[in-house]
Amino acid sequence: MSLAAAPAWQTLIHQRLQERDAKESQHDLLIQHYERLARHTYTLTQRNRALLRAAAAGAPSASAGSTSNGAAVSPSLTAAPPIPASNAAYVATLESQLTTLREELAELYKTQGQNAQRLLVMNETLRERQDAERLSTDELRTLREERDKLTRKAQDYAEAMIEKDKSIQVLQDELNTLSLELGQVELRNEHLAKDNAALLQRWLDKVQDEANQLNDANDFVREVEKRKGTSESSPSPAAS
Repeated sequence: MSLAAAPAWQTLIHQRLQERDAKESQHDLLIQHYERLARHTYTLTQRNRALLRAAAAGAPSASAGSTSNGAAVSPSLTAAPPIPASNAAYVATLESQLTTLREELAELYKTQGQNAQRLLVMNETLRERQDAERLSTDELRTLREERDKLTRKAQDYAEAMIEKDKSIQVLQDELNTLSLELGQVELRNEHLAKDNAALLQRWLDKVQDEANQLNDANDFVREVEKRKGTSESSPSPAAS
């Protein structure tokens, strides 16, 4: 898995390990210089001891040779002994070594100064990164809290939508039932209206028939009464 796709805690651990390695390795160059200087010092010390042993071995040989060649010389007339060639070589070697050591020491001081400057820069960079990481951690915590709130709200909205869908489905079922019942009621009302119209028409026809019969009866009664009145008003033949 790549570092970019790693979880936040793995990225943080990897960054901490890199910072630790950088902090522990910032003095590696200085340590290497000191180790090289120590090895060089040890080599020069061994070489100087060998030169001293060679010089000490050459001095008694020179004294014995001068005594066997002639008579004793007065101490006041004795010339200053010459510097042995081995001692001159030893002094030259020491001066060369001293120059080399001074140069290496100056280089070490320079390297130490550079390392100290690098350490200051790295400490400042580390402090800035820690501050940035602290801010990032705070922002990340805030974002996570907001994400959790939004997640809970989304869940609440989803549950509310489910309940609303259920309510809508129930209302839709009730609406369908009421629509079916309304259709049946309207159909029944149409049948009742037709039946009522037929009954009304039959009743009107009956009333009309009864009225016609009553009119016919009235006409018959009037006709009878008229005829009766006419017969009563006319004289009979016996009376005349």
